[in-house]
Amino acid sequence: MSFRAGIKIKFALILSGILFLTTLSMGVVMVMRQRASLEDQMRSMASTVTDQFSSDIKVPLMQKDGLAMNLLIENVMKYPGITDAYIINDNMQVESHKNSGAAGLKYDRVLELVRKAAGRPPWIISDETGAVTFASPVVFMDTTVGYTVVSFSEGFIQERVNLAIKSVALITALSIITVSLISILMASTLLRPILRLFKGTQEIALGNLDYRIPEKGRDEISDLVRSFNRMALELKKKELLKGAFSRYVSRDVAEEILKEPHIMRLGGDRREVTVFFADIRDFTSLSRSLTPEETVELLNRYFTLVTEMVFRFNGTVDKFIGDAVMSVFGAPVTIEDHLELGVKAAVAIKIAIEKVNISGYTDGCVPVNVGIGLDTGEVIAGNMGSRTRMEYTAIGY
Repeated sequence: MSFRAGIKIKFALILSGILFLTTLSMGVVMVMRQRASLEDQMRSMASTVTDQFSSDIKVPLMQKDGLAMNLLIENVMKYPGITDAYIINDNMQVESHKNSGAAGLKYDRVLELVRKAAGRPPWIISDETGAVTFASPVVFMDTTVGYTVVSFSEGFIQERVNLAIKSVALITALSIITVSLISILMASTLLRPILRLFKGTQEIALGNLDYRIPEKGRDEISDLVRSFNRMALELKKKELLKGAFSRYVSRDVAEEILKEPHIMRLGGDRREVTVFFADIRDFTSLSRSLTPEETVELLNRYFTLVTEMVFRFNGTVDKFIGDAVMSVFGAPVTIEDHLELGVKAAVAIKIAIEKVNISGYTDGCVPVNVGIGLDTGEVIAGNMGSRTRMEYTAIGY
């Protein structure tokens, strides 16, 4: 399920990503243009308001009509985005301000900024403290009799820009969501054969070698499905063959033969191993007191116990010789601590035999006494016999 969701999401993300980048690029261009346009509009509006304010204040300023000047300032402050407005005379003293307490204060700083301004009025005399401040001269008969100063909030401009950004972002998000939904539907259709293959690999991993995928179509995916089915068939054959091998040789030997068939040759490799022998003491006299069926049952029970313990400690059962078991630790799979594992297996077998003998009295089983011997050294481990019949074993000195 996670694979299905993952590949669909990835497929959708790829398509969505392409659209996202395209929409984002367009959005960035739109925002930049919108921002520049809004800033130009706001500055143009501010300039117009300031210029009109300067024209309207001319007569009240000449007449020192404080009430009319205050009324004009109140009207100017009603414009959205305006944070401050005041009138100063030619001596740079405040004639009227939104804050009545500022009247009479001297603003020489405005004169310095005005002298530095260039171009036609209104001039921008400040653009540093979160507000854009414009100044415009009040001219009567070609004589400057004062100045109007109006401040506009940069936050107001930014708010308008943010609204434009949000609109573009909303359009982008809706576009991405729409394409993502379409992409998931497309993924369900286009990826259905791949999802079937994934389901098949899960079944094979769980050991269901009989699982087959329906073969439809003649495209590359269909060829892949047919290859998968052939692989599953070959794996089943190999597993059956390995199971058959494991009945005659250890599972390690069977896996090595199936993994590397070329090792099925006469001869072997020199390596250090621990060889393990276990047999039933006085078996000849014991077998004379038993029927053939009882003897076979005894041997099978004994061989099963020994084999399980040898396999538990990573050993290989080499062969059964009458009532004896030959095992090898360190071949065909190389093990560094082969001697330690061989000793542990011998102790485990002795303990297990003792438990079986104790419990066997109540079950009517014949108790046995087992002798175990181990030796460590270099051997030739490999296939011995003829080209038509061979077995894996270890020959030492």
